[in-house]
Amino acid sequence: MAKDPKKTGKGKPETSQKKKFSRRDFLKTGAAIGAGAGLTIFVPKLSLADRDKGPINIGLLPPLTGLVSIYGEEIKRAGELTVEMINEKGGVLGRKVNLVIQDDGSLPNTAVPAAERLVKKYNCVMISGCLLSNSRIAVNNQVAEPLKVVHNNWSFYEGSICGRYFFHMAAVPNQQIDKMIPWMAKKFGKRFYFVGNDYEWPHGSIAACKSALKKIGGEVVGEEYNPLGTSDFSSMLMRIKRAKPDVVVPYEAGTDQNAFLKQYTAMGLKDKAAVVMGHYDEAMMPGLEPEVREGFYSCNTYFMTVPTKENKEFLARLHKKYGEKAILTNFGEGVVPCIKIWAKAAQKAGTVNPDAVVKAQEGPPGSKTGISSVSPQGKVTVVKENHHCIVSTYLTQCQRDGVFKILESWPNQWPVMPERYGGCVASKQNGCRPLKDKNCPPFPGE
Repeated sequence: MAKDPKKTGKGKPETSQKKKFSRRDFLKTGAAIGAGAGLTIFVPKLSLADRDKGPINIGLLPPLTGLVSIYGEEIKRAGELTVEMINEKGGVLGRKVNLVIQDDGSLPNTAVPAAERLVKKYNCVMISGCLLSNSRIAVNNQVAEPLKVVHNNWSFYEGSICGRYFFHMAAVPNQQIDKMIPWMAKKFGKRFYFVGNDYEWPHGSIAACKSALKKIGGEVVGEEYNPLGTSDFSSMLMRIKRAKPDVVVPYEAGTDQNAFLKQYTAMGLKDKAAVVMGHYDEAMMPGLEPEVREGFYSCNTYFMTVPTKENKEFLARLHKKYGEKAILTNFGEGVVPCIKIWAKAAQKAGTVNPDAVVKAQEGPPGSKTGISSVSPQGKVTVVKENHHCIVSTYLTQCQRDGVFKILESWPNQWPVMPERYGGCVASKQNGCRPLKDKNCPPFPGE
């Protein structure tokens, strides 16, 4: 599968795929995507537009540089492994799948040009990303929707996007926040302090936290936001100390989260108030000393300790290819259903045409759900009316060795779009559309 293509001395793109594939090789396998990739087998009638063509390019936008670059490599590897597994079972529609990788740079002004290159230069029929909400919103509004390309997202987020070509294969607040807030309140108390970076993901997530807390009669004793790239949290931590919360919930992105946790521990606050996060995972462990990382709580769709057969098999393959120290977080794991659901939908549609794939991902007329796929976290299923997915959620506590011990699990959680963004409904004419979200402009003619 192709990495970020670069011209070689012979004028051809570099590729990480050494094995040569021929059309005959794939036709011998039919158009099957086998159970080894967790996908149902289809043998569709191919459209004329999809016959006798070469490889299919799909695009991935990991943050290889910038604020959240600690996740770039594991996201890239998850994508490579997933495409490798699909190609081993015959590809899609008898064609090899190429994964084209472009760094989103952890910023909207680098993510948008990267996404444009994937679509315009490399002819990708599906793009997947981004990790940060500000980049994801920009890519969807400026690239995916106007250029009419499938946009499958793998990063849990606040639930702010609704568009015809956008699909979300990770958690939204009701699947994550609505579970962890009551759990923590029951165990530690109902006085909560919320902090986060000053952009949409923390704002939307904390709004959902406050809503969940209100439902159980809890109290917000503090809420504040800081710029991306903050390194000194001393004044904020003094305010937290004075407020005497039972639980602290930080929504700091990337390295900011690590800096906050280190200073929180150094100030002796770990014994004063419990900390729970939606963003706390295996990729952060190398940057935290054992005495810092131990004891913090985290809630998300995936941890490496998830006890599914598919997880054990995927991790075995990951470690064989990239070494025993290779990690997988909820971000990398989310890439798996993004690619597999697209592949299964294209196979079912008999074409890689984005509009046909959108309809296939949504499911047949009259259905409430669309394409399903089994990934390391478990089964992931598209919900037709809002283009988000049924996922499983796990609440964990980090141990001294950096392993996340699962304390509670909530399987098969349906997505509910937050009221903050006006919800999201399906339109017979245009598929998924927003009700009133300012980040999601109406479709033409509406």
